[in-house]
Amino acid sequence: MITLKVQGVRGQRFASVFAKIERVWRAASSDLPTREREDGFALTDALVAMLILSMTLVLSLTALGKARDVADVAWETRRAQSLLSHLIETAPHSFEPGAGVSDAFTWAVETTTTGADRPVAVCRRAVSLENRLSRRTYQAATLEACPLLTPA
Repeated sequence: MITLKVQGVRGQRFASVFAKIERVWRAASSDLPTREREDGFALTDALVAMLILSMTLVLSLTALGKARDVADVAWETRRAQSLLSHLIETAPHSFEPGAGVSDAFTWAVETTTTGADRPVAVCRRAVSLENRLSRRTYQAATLEACPLLTPA
């Protein structure tokens, strides 16, 4: 006899479907001729095959949903990376903080001086993005010569 225990959603344990099918088949086939017993066994095989196919279908659909979620996160990350590099390269060189909205992202650009003693003033430019739907945040920063503080 095959027994299989399955952990239920709320911690309950259920007897295997296989064991129940086997008990019903044994009870029904005990007084049948040989030919009908073989037909009953074929029915049991068909039910087990259907159970296996349905479990495979459920697992496949679950995997498909996970793959879709991962693809969405990958697309969002690529879009955020592209927007971060665009904002670092093209935002106005100003010490005033800048902010805006682009597609599904809100962004902010901030430029500060590093405060180190160098012949050329060095600024730190930081950009942060937040996706309005997923609430994920992305950040990037770079160091560059401050065009507003360099001597003329």
